[in-house]
This record gives sequence, C-alpha cells and structure tokens, in this order.
Amino acid sequence: MLPCFTVYSSELVQKAAINDIAASVMSFNMNYKDTGLFGVYAVAKANCLDDLAFAIMHEMSKLSYRVTEEDVIRARNQLKSSIQLHLDGSTAVVEDIGRQLLTYGRRIPTPELFARIDVVDASTVKRVANRFIFDQDVAIVAMGPIQGLPDYNWFRRRTYMLRY
Repeated sequence: MLPCFTVYSSELVQKAAINDIAASVMSFNMNYKDTGLFGVYAVAKANCLDDLAFAIMHEMSKLSYRVTEEDVIRARNQLKSSIQLHLDGSTAVVEDIGRQLLTYGRRIPTPELFARIDVVDASTVKRVANRFIFDQDVAIVAMGPIQGLPDYNWFRRRTYMLRY
C-alpha cells in the first residue's frame, strides 16, 4: 500500500492508496526538442493489475472530459514545488541546464518557466488531452507476473469514454 497521501495528491494516487491496489504510483514526463513521452509508472500486486489498469486508464481518459480549474491550480502548484525541490543541489541543477539546452537551446529562467506553467488552464489540458490521449494508441510495458494484466485492446478501448 502507498504509505501516505494527502488531499492534495492526485485522484489516481488516492484511489490506489484507499483501495490498496498499488505499492507505488508515479507519473513521468520527458521532453525532447521534437517529441516527448509521458505516462504512469506503477508497481502492483499480481491480483490487483486489472484494478490498477482501470484506475490509470480512467484518470488518463478523464483528462479529455472533466478537468476543473481547481485540478489545474493544484497540478500547477505541485509542479512548481517539485521543480523547486528538485533543484536543491549542483548535480540536479547541471542536469536541468543540460536538459533545457537540449530541449530549448537555452536555459529558461525560473520566473519564465513558472509563467509558462501559469498560463495552462482547464481548457488547455482538455485540448491537449483530446489531441494526444483521446482515441490514440498507447504503449504498455510490464514485467513480472502479469497474467492478470488486461490485453492491449482493453487498454486501447479505454482511451475514450462513450457518452450518451
């Protein structure tokens, strides 16, 4: 079980903790100059794989439909806090400088980076989710005892929600 969570945690982390379906859940995002990769990394017990897969796909597809300004404000604040906490040593700062040089061709000052983060609103999240998540192919990597993991078609069908 996830050791602790707060009301400020994502809904996915809260669901995983309350239902004891994951030992660890973490999102990731990697930017490159011309592409990127984002997703969810999770560790679960073999008998909870389908529940965790459902929770992850539900939260991902929900980004196309239901995002509130409160959600976005919380996410912006968490991201800015994470950036500040990550840059606490010279190694992390040098790594950040290198990543920004490769991605943007220059180092982006923190105030400019935070200003870019602050322009994101709920409609931006929905627009981007509709472009990159809604009804799009997904990549899945799993290892260990994965007999309980749903097949690819199951995941693919959950990139959208049918609304009547």
